[in-house]
Amino acid sequence: MSIRHPFIRLVGSLLLLTASVAQAGETALSLMNTGMSADCADYAANVSGSEGNFGSVSKTINGTTCYGAFQFCVGGSSDTLSRYYDGTPGQFLDDPKAQVAAWMSYQNDQWRLAQRNGLTSAVGQRVCYRGECATLTQSSILKSCQFGCAKGGKLDNFVKAGFNCDAAGTKDGAGTSVCKYLISGSGFSVACITNTNDGYDC
Repeated sequence: MSIRHPFIRLVGSLLLLTASVAQAGETALSLMNTGMSADCADYAANVSGSEGNFGSVSKTINGTTCYGAFQFCVGGSSDTLSRYYDGTPGQFLDDPKAQVAAWMSYQNDQWRLAQRNGLTSAVGQRVCYRGECATLTQSSILKSCQFGCAKGGKLDNFVKAGFNCDAAGTKDGAGTSVCKYLISGSGFSVACITNTNDGYDC
């Protein structure tokens, strides 16, 4: 019987942790290799870094489980996977090109919804949340549309509350604030989705 030294176990655990952290999201290059526009690859990598990689499966929260680099969901009130992909969650995970295509369709739909619902009025606002601040850009709006840009959604509640990050209804079931996405998504080119430059992206 072999006995592993506690230090070796600790190093093994740290390596495992490092490996899981390193796979938190897809890179711009890996996304471009699966069909992402080079113009939006940095932005897409930023979103993926907050969501997951091509093989990611979320914890089930309130009956909802989400899949892939951009976390398309099944169950509960946010069944986005069946709206943007014709197949099973397992097939979706095995098809990075389909994940990219589905997400681009989703982003285009959400941008139109954000415009229609007046949510783009947040562009140019200076927002701070938990010690981080940013001037909101088109990419901020689009990243926060990961929560959905419908009336009564997290971003809609934020805008209606006068751009207040502490307003009711601005966090998801896991406690993540829409402001975290608004700030971390600021400053990226998203002209491949919006067909415009808001003057703020880098």
